[in-house]
Amino acid sequence: MGINIKHNKNYWERKILNNKKLDLELFTPTEIELDRSKKIFKKYVELVCLELSYYCNRACSYCPVSIFERSDKNLELDTEIFTNVVNSLSEINFSGRVSLNLFNEPLASKNFLNNVKKIKDQLPNAVLSCNSNGDYIKNFDMFNKISKSGLQEILITLHPPKNQKWTRKYAELSLKRFAKRIDYKLSSEELNNIKFWLYVGDLYIEVFCTNWDEKGNSRGGLMKNLSEKVRTNPCEKPIRELVISYDGSIQLCCHSYQNKEIDNGITKVDKDDQNSIFKIYMSKTLSRIRNGLFSYSEKSGICKTCNHYEDNFRTDINFFLSKNDKEKRNKILKKINI
Repeated sequence: MGINIKHNKNYWERKILNNKKLDLELFTPTEIELDRSKKIFKKYVELVCLELSYYCNRACSYCPVSIFERSDKNLELDTEIFTNVVNSLSEINFSGRVSLNLFNEPLASKNFLNNVKKIKDQLPNAVLSCNSNGDYIKNFDMFNKISKSGLQEILITLHPPKNQKWTRKYAELSLKRFAKRIDYKLSSEELNNIKFWLYVGDLYIEVFCTNWDEKGNSRGGLMKNLSEKVRTNPCEKPIRELVISYDGSIQLCCHSYQNKEIDNGITKVDKDDQNSIFKIYMSKTLSRIRNGLFSYSEKSGICKTCNHYEDNFRTDINFFLSKNDKEKRNKILKKINI
């Protein structure tokens, strides 16, 4: 997804490797002033993931929810934490993407559209988006309601039923069923690509049925069948994004799974501190983690077998392993680790 925000180069090339004024504090665990933290946050963070609720009605084989429950329909992000985060982003006029889901089904929450409106009112320059399984889209009119809320992008992934594997036949059938539900006329090309898109007002909608059992992410190593090798490639996620779970926990990235049984949170947003997210982003903990993920080295913890942008996951791009890339990183590492 990214119809409203497009870049000619990947994040590393735009923000880090070709940046003559790279802020080395990102990688060095030192105390810095609050104003400086805000400026660095605004400069480097392009995505804020804000999980507004807990529940998911699916248990897909390629998702941790199939192993560790997400069954509480009433659990939602604390109102004071919600207000704190949105106010903080408003203070710096955040204009990146705000993704309103993680491992939940956002449209299952009765408060979702009202919360989107509140965010859009305070963050008029941000792009609000979410992922959905499409189960709560009962007819075309639902898209009108979503569009009016201020959401600008929704990515709908159609999934097989629990314990059922993806097949081409099922994917085509799912696409036909969903298209019929919203009175959309599928073309033969769209059916062949198992994907279609449309606009409703300012809302961009993309619908597809991908085989995530083959192309999915290992989710911090929880999905063993997708954890094939130890990662040595760098990762930009803790620089580029800030991820906040349903309970206010800050996650290392959007692939880190959290529920009532699993706590992968680095820390929590302090609802009484209006500057909490800026302090956390520039904390010593995250600076150390970013340092370790910057270089070509064996990763540890939940990053150890992560396949984010690895060759076995995205064969259409090649961010890594070039001589030029390594040379640029080595020069920066010398400055960081003096």
